[in-house]
Amino acid sequence: MEQVGLRYLEYAAGIFVVSFASGMIPLLRRWSQRELTFLISLSAGIVLGVVFFDLLPEAMKLSRHFFSAVLAGFMLLLALEKFLLIHPHETEELAGRRTGFAAYAGICLHALLDGVALASSVMMPAVGTVVIWAIMAHKIPDTFSLGSILLFFGFGRRHVLLLLLIFSLVTPLGGAVAFLVLRHASPTILGIAIGVAAGTFLFIATSDLLPHAHAHHERRYYNFLAVLLGLLASGLIHQTHAH
Repeated sequence: MEQVGLRYLEYAAGIFVVSFASGMIPLLRRWSQRELTFLISLSAGIVLGVVFFDLLPEAMKLSRHFFSAVLAGFMLLLALEKFLLIHPHETEELAGRRTGFAAYAGICLHALLDGVALASSVMMPAVGTVVIWAIMAHKIPDTFSLGSILLFFGFGRRHVLLLLLIFSLVTPLGGAVAFLVLRHASPTILGIAIGVAAGTFLFIATSDLLPHAHAHHERRYYNFLAVLLGLLASGLIHQTHAH
């Protein structure tokens, strides 16, 4: 048991470092509005890719109720944004920050599901290394996207660093909780959880990211190309860890 705990700490530390370092890339210099728009378009493609290449296929395999779970996740984030995170008579900047928090909440939910995979890999040493590399491969675009999203919605650099630090801890802490909560869970329950995460990601991509990405018509071809590149990146990462 002690050996399992040490292996978990090693994996969790690696995931934390990769997550935080990837999220800091957008903070290395000041980005122009045009560059941030390109990054947010790239992020939209990455998020869509995660939904359709990874989350939905996995949910379909585990539960026949995955469609309902996806809809529930979509409506959950819609309700959160409309009734809790955005209020009337706000300035545009404040409303944007609240939208950023909604995106942050949805991405953190996906990070919790990565914690489930982390816990499983520790309990199954034969596949542990492959699963950990798969998680890290997704952490790079996910956390880069998160840093770009928070910058786009007007968060200060210190605030972004704090949110990235918290986010980088979500998967390691979620994995620890998964040992206690999901150790005896059925595949159906896990499939429903993944479906809810897919619904939140779908909302983030279609409602939050894509409208902002294509608000500047003079850059629409570059932004559309960025969305395609994000999809391609997600697809390549999926193919890499699927085999």
